[in-house]
Amino acid sequence: MTVAPSNELTPRARLDAIATMCFASLCFIAMHGFIKTVRGDVPIALIIWSQYLFQAILLTTLLGPRLSRVVTTQLFGLQIVRALTLMATVSLMFVAVGLMPLAEAIAIGFVAPLIIAGASALFLKERVTAKHWAAILVGFGGVLIVIRPGTSVFDTASLVPLAAAICAATYQTLTRPISQAVSSTSLLYTATLVGLAASSMALPFFWVTPSLIAIAYLAAAACLGAAAHFLLIRAYQAAPASLVAPFSYSELIWASAIGLAVFGDVPDAMTIIGGMILAASGLYILRRPST
Repeated sequence: MTVAPSNELTPRARLDAIATMCFASLCFIAMHGFIKTVRGDVPIALIIWSQYLFQAILLTTLLGPRLSRVVTTQLFGLQIVRALTLMATVSLMFVAVGLMPLAEAIAIGFVAPLIIAGASALFLKERVTAKHWAAILVGFGGVLIVIRPGTSVFDTASLVPLAAAICAATYQTLTRPISQAVSSTSLLYTATLVGLAASSMALPFFWVTPSLIAIAYLAAAACLGAAAHFLLIRAYQAAPASLVAPFSYSELIWASAIGLAVFGDVPDAMTIIGGMILAASGLYILRRPST
């Protein structure tokens, strides 16, 4: 599908694409909100397994007779590595939202686009200018403002979403070469199956029977996560990345609102400032292509 340039889209089409991205971001944060709610009662291994299980059921139902065409052995080794890095990302973020305020975890996680830019230069040999490197360094400065290492407010829990961001960047970096040979549907389904198989291995060691309300929350989280992925794809199909991608930073707004309304978390000034610096750095890199 060819995406029309931003200046060729009608105002309504632009607004629809932006609204789709904002709604995808809301679904993503709402998913983490449900996970944070059950995090103290349900083991993390069971949470991860449930998300992959519900997603596998949903995808299998939706894909139906197309499954034979979806499953592919092209670059299968890299697909497995990519799927495991996605699982690590999801696992670490689920741990993070249980240890710290939602907005703070999301803010730190936004370092991922900056890591991707650096990794693209180092491993994919893409051109990254000196201004982009400067933006990456400024963005890391924003992370340091949020984390505040060496101060009395530093919490080692802040390193968990940072590790998640590194895994997310690895996942995205691997996606670029693989996506040239494998469809996005196949990648999503393969990642789901690999994640389900890997998480199932750990399940016997951590199993507890969740309550009905916990099951409902876990199912809601899985549905919201799937919706977020589909809406994200739809947004990128409807408009260029340069138009819709900046609105993924609305996650910071949603995370602050849900964190305050549901969990009583009030983001402090340093978290807000650091998050704004991170967002500005990411937007600069996005708006000024390196080539």
